[in-house]
Amino acid sequence: MTPRRRRILGKSIVVTIIAVVATFGLSFTARLALQMPIDWLSWVECTFIPILIGMPVSAYIFTQAETIQETCDKLEKSHAALKETHSRLTFVTSHDPMTGLLSRGEFIARMDRSRDEGECDTLLLIDPDHFSSINDKHGHAKGDEALVRIAKALIYTTRPGDGIGRLGGEEFGVLLRHIRKEHAKTIAEKIRRHIERVPGVKGQQDGVKVTVSIGGAEIPHGADTQDVLRTAARCLFEAKQRGRNRVSFDYEAAKLRVVTP
Repeated sequence: MTPRRRRILGKSIVVTIIAVVATFGLSFTARLALQMPIDWLSWVECTFIPILIGMPVSAYIFTQAETIQETCDKLEKSHAALKETHSRLTFVTSHDPMTGLLSRGEFIARMDRSRDEGECDTLLLIDPDHFSSINDKHGHAKGDEALVRIAKALIYTTRPGDGIGRLGGEEFGVLLRHIRKEHAKTIAEKIRRHIERVPGVKGQQDGVKVTVSIGGAEIPHGADTQDVLRTAARCLFEAKQRGRNRVSFDYEAAKLRVVTP
């Protein structure tokens, strides 16, 4: 006998016993009150009628209850599995599969949200210097390893609330929350120096040293996201032009276009 059937049988027996006792109590009390005789037929009626009626009815009720409970458990498990699948799908669609950082679309969406919150944030664009030489000399696997190590360095040198994304190819973006340009320059320099010292990324044995150039731009309230990206990209270009392995906030856009609500 399965555990399910044992549970149903046990519950049905308990209910039937209660029904028999209750029937005896009610029937004999009524007979005594009405001064009716208690004969052998009374004993038979009070014993077998509750068994014949209560046992199958209670068994049916408990069977249905077990079925409903099992269905609820399955639905709960299905809901949990669906929720987990949805969470994984959301993560996959919003994160870069190789580095685990935010995808470009999700990073831009966070920039849009931060722009509308009224706080001044700062965007950093980070690009490895002479990255193609790593792929050419060591292969794409070594290049991917370098990108993963850079991603880890960005996570290490930023705060939990900051946004870090891989914007495409070897370019990374960092959204420094509630930080203005002056403080952002210090953080950018910290990132640059940390990546320069990361073991395994330099590739010094083959004369390949991986460094990064960083361009930054503030994100004023209401500024157009694409304008901010272009400003940071021009600063990044300035850093490359000035010899690479440096931080630049020097390019100043004439005026960031404000988004009309």
